[in-house]
Amino acid sequence: MRAARRLSRLALTALAALCLLPAARAQDGADAPVRIGVLAYKGPEAVQRDWSRLRLWLEASVPGRRFVLLDFDQAGLTRAARERAVDFVITSSGHYVALEHAAGASRIATLESPWAASPRQSIGSAIVVRRGAALAALPELAGKHVLAVDPDAFGGYQIAARELLAAGVDPEHDLGRLEFSGFPTQKILLAVRAGRADAGIVRICLLEQMIRSGELDAADLRVLAPVASPGSACQSSSRLYPDWPFAALRHTAPQLSKQVAVALLTMARTPDGYSWAVPGDYQGVDTLFRELRIGPYAYLREWSFETVLRRYWGLMLLALALLVGWAVHTVRVEHLVGRRTGQLRAAQETQRRMADEAQARQAALDHTARLAILGEMASAIAHELNQPLAAIGNFARGMARRIDAGRMEAAPLLEGANEIAAQSERAGNIMRNVRALAQKKPAERRHLDLAAVLEDAFALFRAAHPQAQLAWRGARAPAPVLADALQIQQVTLNLLKNALDAQRSAGRAEQAIEVGLDADAGAWRVSVRDSGCGLAPEQFARLFEPFFTTKAEGLGLGLSLSKSIIETFGGTLSARPNGDAAGLTICFTLPNMEHP
Repeated sequence: MRAARRLSRLALTALAALCLLPAARAQDGADAPVRIGVLAYKGPEAVQRDWSRLRLWLEASVPGRRFVLLDFDQAGLTRAARERAVDFVITSSGHYVALEHAAGASRIATLESPWAASPRQSIGSAIVVRRGAALAALPELAGKHVLAVDPDAFGGYQIAARELLAAGVDPEHDLGRLEFSGFPTQKILLAVRAGRADAGIVRICLLEQMIRSGELDAADLRVLAPVASPGSACQSSSRLYPDWPFAALRHTAPQLSKQVAVALLTMARTPDGYSWAVPGDYQGVDTLFRELRIGPYAYLREWSFETVLRRYWGLMLLALALLVGWAVHTVRVEHLVGRRTGQLRAAQETQRRMADEAQARQAALDHTARLAILGEMASAIAHELNQPLAAIGNFARGMARRIDAGRMEAAPLLEGANEIAAQSERAGNIMRNVRALAQKKPAERRHLDLAAVLEDAFALFRAAHPQAQLAWRGARAPAPVLADALQIQQVTLNLLKNALDAQRSAGRAEQAIEVGLDADAGAWRVSVRDSGCGLAPEQFARLFEPFFTTKAEGLGLGLSLSKSIIETFGGTLSARPNGDAAGLTICFTLPNMEHP
């Protein structure tokens, strides 16, 4: 009886073990498919077509396991490796080195291509241009439109970027346009052939493969600046790096990795000549990343003295030169001041002997000169400051009325405050310009759009005289001139103010002042036409004389100063009656900078 019970317990134990065996096997993941993530640089369809023989060989060599091929772009494959959505990866050499740092990838084999001399020198970049393009060297790509796959594409951009930098062309700053088109890579070559780009960056052998398949004609494209690569069947514009690796990830079972590695190394060559070799040395790829400061070495792009020196050495050299120049100038000025001081001390003795007899006469002459200069500047300042001060008063009164009415919206008050500040600054500029004119300082010449300057003047005039009506005649096309914007605004505002005063004196203030801008024989002509009372014939002869005016409170300086300003910039200022109509037209011209 006791023996029977023992046999019964053994039978139940064996039965339980047999029942639990499938569950244990499922728990180990033996029934789950082995997922191989492939970088689909030619597109998803090409993954199944190009790698299906490998999948079948692995299934035959690793009994009981099913293998599936999953296609990804580079970002998707990185994400899948991090999230453990794949067990192995087949990817580019550069992407593999990035996965070493990001996902613990470990190469177990390196692809051996029939197109390359060896697996260690197989991958490079081909910079492809049209066969008839006038390009012979990499530096000539500066300013050109270049297509590439992706900033993270190893053969499709990064290798070529290193070669361009070595040739003195920074792809991020010196190219006319750098465009990344993404996968599949074939469309880059098709775009270059169609003339939609000057050059395209692809991994080597893609051009030759597309020519062999009939997608391209050998006479369409060529590789720019090919580098000699003995034993290689493809032209390259760069040095060569190890071919694609087959890599296991951190979470991949070691036993499975060993079985797959053995299967890869015993796999026969495909009909196309591909096979697998022992893992290559990818130190050269790591060096490339370090030089470009990308991938695992992107942190090197952070600011440091070395990066600042390399990026801004020109500006730093200029600053140093300016500093040295300033120091030399300071020493020279001190020397001249010292020498001049000695001369002045020597001349003081002579001056003292002559001071008594010349004191009275000199005092009278100095007093007269000071009064003349002061009177001229005071009159000019009073005349020219009238417009900005009137605008300041109008804006201030408008803001006060809003505040009294309880309308405290921030936007109108802020706009009024900004306009007051702008007019104050303008008043200061007017004072500086009048002083410069009195001292006969040269005007500041800059390339300007005369139409834009006129628009600014109109805005200031409307702010100072809200009741005035302005009518623009003609198109407001750009009108390039060489002049000083502030002084041209002064002239325009003066002409508009004179026109408004003339219409007011004639009782026609509500009529519009016509302003025109026209091209005229190599110059731009600005005309201001009013409907005032006009001028008598004898008044035309003295219109531009200083201190001549027809206004009761006028000073007679506006048109005189305006004429001086316009003639400084090579233009003319003139006046003419409006024919049978009432009023006057004042015109000024400036040379058209579109003409030589």
